[in-house]
Amino acid sequence: MPNTKLPVKDILAAIDMNSKNIWKELDQEEKKSISFWLLNRYASSVTGSREKQELAVLKTNEYYNKNYMSISKHPELQWQLLCTACNTEQIENHRWLGFKYNTAKKSKNLKILEKLYPDKKIDDLETLVEISTQDEIKKLLEDHAIDDKL
Repeated sequence: MPNTKLPVKDILAAIDMNSKNIWKELDQEEKKSISFWLLNRYASSVTGSREKQELAVLKTNEYYNKNYMSISKHPELQWQLLCTACNTEQIENHRWLGFKYNTAKKSKNLKILEKLYPDKKIDDLETLVEISTQDEIKKLLEDHAIDDKL
């Protein structure tokens, strides 16, 4: 079976060049190999001036993300909207934006919550750490009269 996975850099180059017609030229296996979620992450991130970066985020959000769930079953439309969002008529340098979080603060906050709620499941506590701000954790400590130097 031949490898029909397309390189992400080639896909992004086609999107940057507003190549809407390429979708029709791809075979079924190549179409299946395209991850629109992944392309969304790359499309919204370009290198260059602040204005260029902000424009990439704005266009991706306005043209593509706004109705993502409504168009998720229509890959050709997703392709066309990504082409519209990234249409710079030149190949851009897209970089991956990973999910960043402070693991040191996270683990400290998790220890605090484990001490406060010893009967809770670890998954629930991890979720609480994820959705809580540092100020909310501090307020919780104040409310329970706990020193934050655990």
